[in-house]
Amino acid sequence: MFHISNVHRNISWCSYLVIQTRQKSKTHWAKLKRKTSPKYKAMEHFDDFYGSVFGVKWDPIKEAMLRRNKYVAVVNNYGNVEETKDFLTNRGAHCLKNLISIQNDFQKEYSPNTKAEINKSENNSNKKLEEFTSQLQSDEIASMYSQKESAPARLDLADISLNSRESLLLTEKDTEPPTNTTLEESMNQAKIDMSRIIDPSLGLTSESLYQFIPATKLKGMDDWVPESLHYSFLSKDKDFPLVIEPETDLTFPEHLKVYTYEMHSEWGMFPEPKRCNTGVFNYYPMDCGSVLSVLALNLQPGDRVLDMCSAPGGKALVALQTLLPDVIVCNDVSISRTNRQKNIFRDYLSDFATNNKWNERVAFTRVDGRMFMDDQGFDKVLVDVPCTTDRHSVTEDENNIFRPDRIKERLRLPELQAQLLANALKLVRVGGAVVYSTCSLSPVQNDGPVHMALKMVFEQDSIVAVVKDLTPAFSGLSSTLELSSGKTAPQYGQLVVPSTAANFGPSYIAKLVRVK
Repeated sequence: MFHISNVHRNISWCSYLVIQTRQKSKTHWAKLKRKTSPKYKAMEHFDDFYGSVFGVKWDPIKEAMLRRNKYVAVVNNYGNVEETKDFLTNRGAHCLKNLISIQNDFQKEYSPNTKAEINKSENNSNKKLEEFTSQLQSDEIASMYSQKESAPARLDLADISLNSRESLLLTEKDTEPPTNTTLEESMNQAKIDMSRIIDPSLGLTSESLYQFIPATKLKGMDDWVPESLHYSFLSKDKDFPLVIEPETDLTFPEHLKVYTYEMHSEWGMFPEPKRCNTGVFNYYPMDCGSVLSVLALNLQPGDRVLDMCSAPGGKALVALQTLLPDVIVCNDVSISRTNRQKNIFRDYLSDFATNNKWNERVAFTRVDGRMFMDDQGFDKVLVDVPCTTDRHSVTEDENNIFRPDRIKERLRLPELQAQLLANALKLVRVGGAVVYSTCSLSPVQNDGPVHMALKMVFEQDSIVAVVKDLTPAFSGLSSTLELSSGKTAPQYGQLVVPSTAANFGPSYIAKLVRVK
C-alpha cells in the first residue's frame, strides 16, 4: 500500500513538472517557427532597410505588398481581338493608351509648369549634394596629413626686425594652449568640427548617407553586417561621362492593347483567360510595371531585340504583341524556365509549335547573360535581372532568396546585375537602347548596378551611354499607378511602388542609350 502511494505521488509530481515546463514558454511553437521562416526574415530586413529609405511611406507600401497584387490584361492579337476588347470594356476596364492620353492632356492644360519646377528643385538638391560630397572628400584628404605638412611656409627670421621678431615670438607664446586647465575650461576652448554637420536642406536619407560610410564601419544588427557589402554599389563617383537627358514622349505601339482598372476602382481583378476559336488564350495578365519595361524600349519596325533574362517570357510576349520586332532572341540560363516560356508562347501564339515562320522570328538560347556574345548586334536589349523579388519574398517561403542557404547568392546580386547590364551595353548597337528592370525597391539593386555598369563599360571598353530620364514620359500614368517621387525617387530610373489604390509593382525601369 505504501509502495503504490509513492508511485502515485511520483506520477503527480512528474505531471506537475510537465505542466510547469509548458507554462514557461509563453510563445507557441508555431509562432516561433514563423519567425525563422524566409518570408519573416525578408520582412524583418525590409522593415529595417526600406523603413530608413522610404520613411513614413514604407508602411502603406508594406501593406500593399502583403495584399494580392493587381494585373493588367494584354489583349492577344492572335486571338479574337474585338470580342476580347468588348468583354474587358463591359467589365469596366479602360484602355491604358487612352488613359495616358487623357492624363497628358489634363496636365498640359492645368499644370504646364509643374515639370520645370520639379526639375529646378531636383537640380538645386543635386548641386547641394555634390558640394556636400566634395567637402567630405576634401576633409578626408586634409585629415591624412599632419599639421606640420599643412602649415604655411616658415618665415625667415633674418628678414624680420628685432621688434617684429619679439612681437612674433610673443604672439606664438600667447597662442599656446594652457597646460593646466579644468575639463570644463578645455571643453569651452575646444573647436567644433563643422565638417561632420549635415545641412538639413540636403534632405539626405539613410540611403544617401550610406554612400559615405565605409562598409567595414557599418555596425548594428547581425543581418545588416553582411548586407553592407551591397553599399559599395551606391557609389556616385563621376570619373566617367555621365549624361542624363529627359525622355519627353512615351510611344505606345498601335497594335498593343492593354486594359486596366483605374485607381480606387471597385473592380480589381480580371477573370481567368479563356481559349479563343484559334486555340490560344484571349489575353495575358501581367504586372503593369512589366509592360512599362517594354514601352520604354520604344520598339520600331524591323528591330532586332534581345531579352537577356527572358523566362518566364511575359515581356517578350508583350514585345511580340506590338507586331514590330523582326527578331526576338529569348535567352535564359535555366532549362526549366526556358521550357516554361515555350509553353506560354504555345498558349498565346497561333501555330507556334508547327509554323516555321516563328522559328525565324523567335530564337531561344540558354547562355549566362554575362557571357552572351553576338556578331550582328541588337537594336534593343531588355535586361530584367534576377533580384530579391520583394513581393514574392514577403509572401512565399518556397524558392525564397532569403533562405539561409541562399545568403551568398543574395549578397552577390548587385554584382551580377551590374555585369549583366554591362554586357547588354556591349551588345547593343550605337544609337540603340537598353532597358534595365527589377522587381525590387532596393536602391542597391536599382540605381547602384546602373551606375557601376556605366563605369565598367567606359573604363574597360570606352563605351558611353546616356541615361534617359523617363519622368516626363511616364507622367501620363499618374491616374493608373503610383511612381516614387521626391526624396525617394531613383536618380537613373522610375520606380513603380505598390499602393492599396493601384497595387502594381514594385518595378524599377531605367533606360540607357548607347552613344559611343
